[in-house]
Amino acid sequence: MLLLDDSGTVGQPSFINRRDIIATVFDIIQAAWIQVCQKQEINPGSDEDSIAGALHNEMRIEKKRRNIQGPPLIINEGATRRSQDSLKPDGFIDFKMGYNAWDVEDDYFGIECKRVSSSKEPKCKKLIDRYITHGIMRFVNAKYSPGHDYAAMLGFVIDGKVNDCIDLICDRLNKYKNDICLKEDWVNEPSFGKIQNIYRTRHIQDGQNDLMTILHLFLTV
Repeated sequence: MLLLDDSGTVGQPSFINRRDIIATVFDIIQAAWIQVCQKQEINPGSDEDSIAGALHNEMRIEKKRRNIQGPPLIINEGATRRSQDSLKPDGFIDFKMGYNAWDVEDDYFGIECKRVSSSKEPKCKKLIDRYITHGIMRFVNAKYSPGHDYAAMLGFVIDGKVNDCIDLICDRLNKYKNDICLKEDWVNEPSFGKIQNIYRTRHIQDGQNDLMTILHLFLTV
């Protein structure tokens, strides 16, 4: 397991522990999202890759603006492998946020993005299910972040109804409870700096004995 150091605060001390880095990642995301929302080409009809790509670009700009020289290292569409012996990637996660410059391949905070909506329109109804089956599940089956104890889901809310989307996700969590090895239900997670409205679920990842915490943050498109 890649265990996190619980000490310290958000910032850039000589040694930056991983909790600091995760908190800083969320802070950068929220600052960058303000700029993403001002882009004419990004709207509720935009596909997931375009939204995530715009966020990636603005996160890099925001990191440079803050003069952060070290971690988090921001990698968009990073290859992931369940085993170091794999010749081909098992998948491509939306973001690898490297904890250091020496082992970004394995030592990273993984973030997967999904569009979500509470709308009952046919093209939107499956999005909540995909948040579970093509998002959370990829962490649980170790396609993403194998052996890690923290990862995150970003929900791009395309209908503006964050609370309604959360209610639907919680309903689906119960539906897929066994499939996603859910061990602790949806709760608020206040432990990462001043960022509000971060939630968590906890799961047993395939091949692991310890709990994996998945953090959830929602951004309105």
